[in-house]
Amino acid sequence: MNSGYSLIDEITKNLEGAAYDNDKIESSLAAIGESLRLSYIAVKEVVSENHVLCCTYEWSSDGKSELLNSEARFADDVWDQWLNGYENHHRVWTWNIEEGVPCPLKLIRKEKVASLLHAQMYKNECFIGCIDFVDDKPRVWSDNEKVGLMSFRDLLCEYLSRFHKKMNEIPSDIMSSAYDRTTKLPRYEYFCMRVEESFKELERAQLVILSLDFTNFKFINEKYGHEEGDLFLETVAKDIYGFTKYVICCCRSHSDNFLLVCKCDKTYTKAHLINRIDEISRNYVKNLSEKYFDCNLCVNVGVHVIRNNMENIEQAISNANLARKYAKHRKHEYGHSCLTYDPAMAFELKRRAEYISDMKKGIESGEFYLEYQPLVCTENMEVIGAEALVRWKKDNFNRLMPDDFIPIFEKDGCIVKMDYYVYEQVFKFVSERLAAEKNVVPVSVNVSIVHFYENRLVAYIDELQQKYKVKPEFIYFEIDERIAVTNLDNVSAIMKQLQERGFRVYIDNFGSGYSALNTFTKFEPNGIKIGRSLMKTELDRNDQIIIKCVVNMGNKLNLEVIAEGVENEDQRQYLIKCSCEYMQGNLFSRPLQQDVFEKMLDLM
Repeated sequence: MNSGYSLIDEITKNLEGAAYDNDKIESSLAAIGESLRLSYIAVKEVVSENHVLCCTYEWSSDGKSELLNSEARFADDVWDQWLNGYENHHRVWTWNIEEGVPCPLKLIRKEKVASLLHAQMYKNECFIGCIDFVDDKPRVWSDNEKVGLMSFRDLLCEYLSRFHKKMNEIPSDIMSSAYDRTTKLPRYEYFCMRVEESFKELERAQLVILSLDFTNFKFINEKYGHEEGDLFLETVAKDIYGFTKYVICCCRSHSDNFLLVCKCDKTYTKAHLINRIDEISRNYVKNLSEKYFDCNLCVNVGVHVIRNNMENIEQAISNANLARKYAKHRKHEYGHSCLTYDPAMAFELKRRAEYISDMKKGIESGEFYLEYQPLVCTENMEVIGAEALVRWKKDNFNRLMPDDFIPIFEKDGCIVKMDYYVYEQVFKFVSERLAAEKNVVPVSVNVSIVHFYENRLVAYIDELQQKYKVKPEFIYFEIDERIAVTNLDNVSAIMKQLQERGFRVYIDNFGSGYSALNTFTKFEPNGIKIGRSLMKTELDRNDQIIIKCVVNMGNKLNLEVIAEGVENEDQRQYLIKCSCEYMQGNLFSRPLQQDVFEKMLDLM
């Protein structure tokens, strides 16, 4: 420490003044750390209840923050032993790795500490926190250093207690026993109380309850780990409170679901409100995507407008949650993922729940069946393959198309079971025709995005091949372009495994708006299927140019190019002109039931 404690004098002057200043504390820590050539300093304060410390300030020689805002909870006996473990009445103790004396690892950066000087802070005989001075090399703390660091400890203790530092810059009224440890937000019960209190604002402003969550949040936990997931939630909580002009209170009800009670101008219409929230959500996700670029995040928001102070709070929150779930499932239909509550939503979500519940029974009772749409040569219309498409004759009455139930099953994750059912039916179909020495063409099946997070697809296909003895040349796999782009590494690994076994892989819906040419550098598909969105009924000049470019690119990369959605002869003739060899669409045949498709094959 500088002779005459000039550094302490300098820090004393730095911490003087009437205003609370984070920068003053951080610069003081840096001055201490650099002067003593330490590796790390942490300030920890008691929060909300005894036995819990939270790291509120950090300084490290390498500039990395590792414990900031993290918490350590201590059992009663450990807490008492630790508080009474200081070396003298100055409430300071030291630890050195060479001495082998036990040290509470929750206090410090694990595996990065060789020496520690631990100074506890008290105000009016009440323990309020501590400061850890850390060296990554073994050292002996001199009396001179101890006295100087105790002086700094006393200065900082006085400074913190004088201004009652607000934890993490979140309003202090939530730092009670009812707060959520991950986000530092109040728990649900406190939130409901604040909603009721906010009813007095109704005369001056319009009140709304928002329920929001994030599509694909689980992939952050799976890809980056649960610590990063917790940091994500904590960051969202801080960002929400950044909108203090609107947000009265917020809580995390569970997982990544946040509830907010907000105020806005009474002149706001529902449309204005939805557009404004959607705009904020889109910009926020855009910023998040810079860090979590491969998780395809999306904010889903449900809104309930509070009409009067007699509303039931629980019901209002339930309505907002319902609108959020509806917005999540119907995003592509409405063009955004923010909706206000409508009573009709309850019926729709009930239907979705019934579909998920009835799927297993439907598979077992034969309600699901396959149709096959032929794939033909563009020039001579010869059948050279087919795509298997699942249908659902629910309750043996309503015939449901894939768009009615596939998106629901994908959201729930049960699509995997449905896909496995389809794959087995196709393997069985091909196997039976081969065994009967009948004409057979390759059949393609679709692969859902969920398979690339479950990682069981290849093993299941191996089981089917073992069971039905079908050669890989008769089974093709189609991966939607959006899946290939957003989950490229997983797709690449799994598709290469299938290709190594002899199966062929195609990118479906190519050119639908997600295209990334680096797809072809990660793995080499066997072909591409031009999306229906490009095959318009009447092809204008721009459509023709794009189709021709895609076909030329595919041909030069030695890929099979298939055009989907061919409905008329003009489209076919243009494809012939572009040298697109294969096509699929209603011009030749709609999807056919299995018995009809088999008759077509028998005539070949």
